[in-house]
Amino acid sequence: MKDLTLTEEMVLLAVWKLKDNAYGVTIRKQVSRSTNRIFPYGTLYSVLDKLTKSRFVTKRVSDPIAKRGGRSRNYYTITPDGISALKEAMRLKTSLWDEKTIQALSKN
Repeated sequence: MKDLTLTEEMVLLAVWKLKDNAYGVTIRKQVSRSTNRIFPYGTLYSVLDKLTKSRFVTKRVSDPIAKRGGRSRNYYTITPDGISALKEAMRLKTSLWDEKTIQALSKN
């Protein structure tokens, strides 16, 4: 399985957290809120495209929103492979950031 980049991990985690409400605007807000940084739409859609091609998320197009000029939304859902990728990323970070390392770094 391919290792996730940090950006892919952030987006994938946002999709997982948002469940049935994961579309561009809400994903961007979730990532921006979690990181306290502005997250560009160009980066977001590039990452979502990669995650879709890697089969870590699926995409479905909604019916147009029920208001004048309403547009369709692309909703994203995490797949079992996406959940496995998140678990592996968490396992890797946990092994890197063991208690000894955290304590030693805190002293500097």
